[in-house]
Formats: sequence, structure tokens, C-alpha cells
Amino acid sequence: MHLRSGAERPEWRQQHTQLLIAFDKPARIAASFGHSASLRAVARKPLTLIENMTNFLPQTLRKHLLRTLLPALLLSAGNAHAESAAPFLWQVQGPHAKHYLLGSVHLLPQDAAELPDGIAEAYDAAEGLVFESDIDALGKAQSTRTLLVAAKSRNGIKAEIDSATYAKLQSRIAKLGMPAPLCEQYKAWFCALSLEVFAYQRAGFSGDYGLDRQLYGFAHDDHKAIAWFEPPAVHLGLFTDMKDPLAKEFLAAALSDDGATGDEPRQMYKAWRDNDVAKLEGLVAELKSHFPEVYEHLLARRNQAWSARLKTYLDGDQSQLIVVGAAHWLGPDGLLTRLKTAGYKIKPFIATDPEQITRALPRPALITATALAGASGVGR
Repeated sequence: MHLRSGAERPEWRQQHTQLLIAFDKPARIAASFGHSASLRAVARKPLTLIENMTNFLPQTLRKHLLRTLLPALLLSAGNAHAESAAPFLWQVQGPHAKHYLLGSVHLLPQDAAELPDGIAEAYDAAEGLVFESDIDALGKAQSTRTLLVAAKSRNGIKAEIDSATYAKLQSRIAKLGMPAPLCEQYKAWFCALSLEVFAYQRAGFSGDYGLDRQLYGFAHDDHKAIAWFEPPAVHLGLFTDMKDPLAKEFLAAALSDDGATGDEPRQMYKAWRDNDVAKLEGLVAELKSHFPEVYEHLLARRNQAWSARLKTYLDGDQSQLIVVGAAHWLGPDGLLTRLKTAGYKIKPFIATDPEQITRALPRPALITATALAGASGVGR
């Protein structure tokens, strides 16, 4: 089965056309629009933010949360690891087939280019792929409307948080160069997402180039089976149903550093590419220590919810490539630990004979169409 460039898939280049006026305020305004982007400019790319948010979920917090939830979140600038041929990729032998476990990057820069050799090899070997949620459904207008309607705050963000947090929020918005009114009409959880998505978009990162999106597109074209752990409604509900105390902790985590590291997205990508698993495990532990409710809500409880279905896939007779955010695999509550406890033998994947691997061409300039999401459900 041959991996093809997204440029060969015209259906993935379609733009949604509805006008989402609400996106003129939240972190919908990315670097490509400039800081003085007009509503008309924003409307030309109506789903970019929501797609990135759903792709980014739950990878949206700085320092503790953000770095623990993107697989690209792991490295301080001083480390000098070599790029891995199979970053955050493991293999496990089930009773009937070999399977592949991938810690994904939901947002990537356009110049991320080819899939690493090992990931391309695992894709070619897999008969089916399992994602966090239904990428196609989350890209549809109804999912966008659901998120935006739930995100609106009746009295505005200033009424939802204390004065110290509000002042910190305004300072962060100024450092990022975001429009001053950003977040004012929205709830704390949406504001937290907006801060991080804006920072990554400004650095040239997008869900359009994300690993999940690329692999979903390849699988769609190659007619491979596609499944997911979490129905779209459940995934969106992680945020739309978030209670105020948790939403405030979520925003606090997003504001937990001073926002001064403008090169953080690139450092994060390098970290994923270098396969620094130990570093990410430490950051997952930091998240659990500093923001325990967020950790439980976005990682631990979801891992527990996915475990039974994951084992069902691994016990099946079709080889699967399981693609979820890297933090879900790691730590004492991670999926790898759960699988090892259940008796599965897991080892790092090692790419073999890269010259024989069919792999993706360099990533296209843009692949739009669907949004990504997060966790347990049923495939098609």
C-alpha cells in the first residue's frame, strides 16, 4: 500500500465555506492573517482554528499541560539528540497479528516534510488505523457550531476569573501579539485553547500538516479500515461540558509560564522528532503534580476508558496502527503501562531497510477538510 502526498488528494484540499463571525474574536486569527486581520480575512479560512483546536486537544497548555500533551513537547533547547527514524513508535505482538502504537503530533510545521521511515513502514504494514476520534466528523460545520456555542460566556471571561488571573491573561495576550478583545466573550477553557493555538499558528504550525491528519488521509485513499476510540460528541464534551473550577485550572495551566519562549513550537517539534521519551514522561509527571484535575480529565480517565477497546484491537487478527497523542502512552496511568500489566510485550519499533520503504512525499502546502479529536469510540 503506497503512501501518497496530500497534493494527490483533491478532496482533502476542500475549504469549508460557512462564515464563522465568532472566530474574529477567539484565537482563530493566526499569523497568516497578521495581527490586524479583518473579519473578511478571517472568514476566508473559517475552520482553521477549530480544526487546529480539535487536532490540538488536549495538547493546549504551556509549560506543564501543553508540553505533556503534544508529543512534540519535550526538549529544552540545549539537548542534542539525533533525529529518530521511528519517533514515539512501538510494536506489540498480539495473539494473531503484530500491531503498532504511535504517539502522534497533532500540529506540525509545513516544512516537516516526509514521514519518518519507521512511521511510513508501520503504516504500510498495518491493515487498519485507529485514531483518537472521528477526524472527518469533527471537521464538519455542526461540530464547529457546537464548540462555539458552548464557548460563549454569558458575562465574559472577566467575570469568570479572578482579577489576578485576568491581568495575567491580558499580559499573555499582549506578549503573543493577539488582538486585545480576544477571549473577552468566551469561557476560560476556550481562552486557554486560543492562547496555545494562536502561538502555534503564528509559528507556522497547523493541524493541516499534523501526523494524524496525514495518516487519516493516506488510509482514506488506500481504503484501509479506519476506527477511533472516542465518538466526536464525547471528544467535544471534554471541553463543552467542562465545569467552571476545572476550566479555571485549565486556563491557569495555560498561563503557568511567562510566555516568553517564542521558539517553543520548534523546540517541541524537535523533541518529538528526537524521540525523547524520558523527557516527556517527566513532563507528564509535572502535569499530574501541578494540575491534577486537568491531568485526570484529559489523560488518566480517558486512558482508562480506552483500554478495553485497545485490547480488543490488539487481540484481533488484523494488524492495526494505533495513533493517539504521545502523552497517552506514557507514565503510570499511560496506555503502555496498562498493556504491560495486562501481559502484552511491547518494544520500540526499529525501521528496517529504509530504501525499501514506501513513504509519503513531502507534505503539501495545505491539506484541509476535517478536524481531529481525541479518544474512545467506534470505527466505520
